[in-house]
Amino acid sequence: MLTRSILYLLATFTFSSAVFASEQTYIREYTYQASEADSKISARAIALQEVKRELLGELGTHVSALIKQQSSSDGRRLDTQEIETLSAGVTSVQILDEKWNGSVYVLKAQIKADPADVLKSLNKMLDVDAKNKQISQLADNLSKVSGQNIQIAESLTQSKKETDAALAEIARLKKQLEEKQTDVSRQALQADYQKQTEKLTLSELVDSGVKLYGKARYVEAVQLFQKAAEQGLAQAQYSLGVMYTKGDGVSHDTKQAVYWYQKAADQGLAEAQYNLGVSYLKGEGVAHDVKQAVYWYQKAAEQGVADAQVLLGMMYDRGDGVAYDAKQAAYWYQKAADQGNAEAQYQLGRIYYFYKGEDVVHDAKQAVYWWQKAADQGIAGAQYQLATMYYKGEGVAHDPKQAAYWVNKAADQGLAEAQFNLGLLYFEGNGVAHDDKQAAYWYRKAADQGLAAAQFNLGQMYYQGKGVAHDAEQAAYWYQKAAVQSIALAQVALGVLYSKGEGVGHDAKQAVYWYQKAADQGSASAQYRLGLMYGTGDGVAKDIQQAEYWFQKAADQGDAQAIELLRKLQ
Repeated sequence: MLTRSILYLLATFTFSSAVFASEQTYIREYTYQASEADSKISARAIALQEVKRELLGELGTHVSALIKQQSSSDGRRLDTQEIETLSAGVTSVQILDEKWNGSVYVLKAQIKADPADVLKSLNKMLDVDAKNKQISQLADNLSKVSGQNIQIAESLTQSKKETDAALAEIARLKKQLEEKQTDVSRQALQADYQKQTEKLTLSELVDSGVKLYGKARYVEAVQLFQKAAEQGLAQAQYSLGVMYTKGDGVSHDTKQAVYWYQKAADQGLAEAQYNLGVSYLKGEGVAHDVKQAVYWYQKAAEQGVADAQVLLGMMYDRGDGVAYDAKQAAYWYQKAADQGNAEAQYQLGRIYYFYKGEDVVHDAKQAVYWWQKAADQGIAGAQYQLATMYYKGEGVAHDPKQAAYWVNKAADQGLAEAQFNLGLLYFEGNGVAHDDKQAAYWYRKAADQGLAAAQFNLGQMYYQGKGVAHDAEQAAYWYQKAAVQSIALAQVALGVLYSKGEGVGHDAKQAVYWYQKAADQGSASAQYRLGLMYGTGDGVAKDIQQAEYWFQKAADQGDAQAIELLRKLQ
């Protein structure tokens, strides 16, 4: 995620395939009655947009007929208008005939397309977006938020919005011009009319640029975006900013990217506001400024950009650039979650479960509800949390098999905590059949990622020869890894190996060193063993008082051996 890019493929829609007729020809003729304010150029621009709308509408109807399930993976309904908009990105309109007599512009055009091929192109386009649109890492490190998604449909969608708005304004101005007006007001109306018709021409440049971009003809796309951007079209400015961000068709230049994002953002373009916020947060092309990042995220979030909403929620969640406010965090997570944003759903579940007494009501069932939503979309953290809820029977009925199912999902995505816990389930035979080899396998996966608890457990498997061949050297290796991360059990185990000379050379001083580390953490076993070392003078100067001190520490925790030794000493 997360710089939003021009060719933005909206969401992760999946269309089902179907058999349909071969290539079809769609022909439409549109007659435009010009007003006094129209020139040949403006009349043609309006007629072209209207005939395109009719052609794409008919093609979209046929494409829709092929779709068995018009829903995205997050449950959002894909409407006919969106299908038409996306279809514009994979088809071309051919002008068959056009006539202008000074008052009427007649334009005849066609689209030749196989609806099934169009559908395949949409599937391909949207599948690329599904692979690129990953934002789960935001939860781990907000400062690393970045993203280079090149997404086509967002530019098409925004361009269509601007075109529709311009056509609506043209219709309104045309009606006013037909009424009696003073010369001054007529001049003003004609100026506005000209401005709106120019927008249609500029929007056509953006559409053409998008198609060129999709064909990897970046230099030509930049030229079209540049032309429209310099004339003030916000969508072109935004698209040009993305080209500079990516270095597509131009040299990579974050300062130029910010320049054009700012131009578009100042005109209210939500996607540009979002990208500008990302630029400020990352300090790319502009000085790092968290408060400015929050400012622009807020602007985009208020216009409904889900990614901006989730990021704004995180800023409130962490008190980053804004005062910490759990209620505001939940508010913005909710906004994005309701749009199907998986990361927001995960974060909202976390808020409901972990936050208490902070203007957010603890609600395990709501946590499960949102984690389920995010888990179904593949968010590993949500899958792991959902597994824990099934394991504990909190917010949902206790179900070890479901716990194993979801923790496996998260483990397969590389989440170390899930891999460790899946190892535990296999070791215990809880929700899955007992399998020491699988336990060792998953412990190793997590251990290789540096998870201390997994490193210790893997060391135990090697020492005991469970799931792997007995290997004291490997046991010592993994104990050491966990011990340096302050796992007391590993420190004791490593001390024992040094004391016995198993897997490592016999070294009483090292044994004392690790016993001391664990004893200082309150390990009764380490305290007892450290007392023995002081009592015998093994690896440390003999000191009966120190021995008794550590025996007493262990005895106070109920260590039977320490209690017995103290009884004898007394």
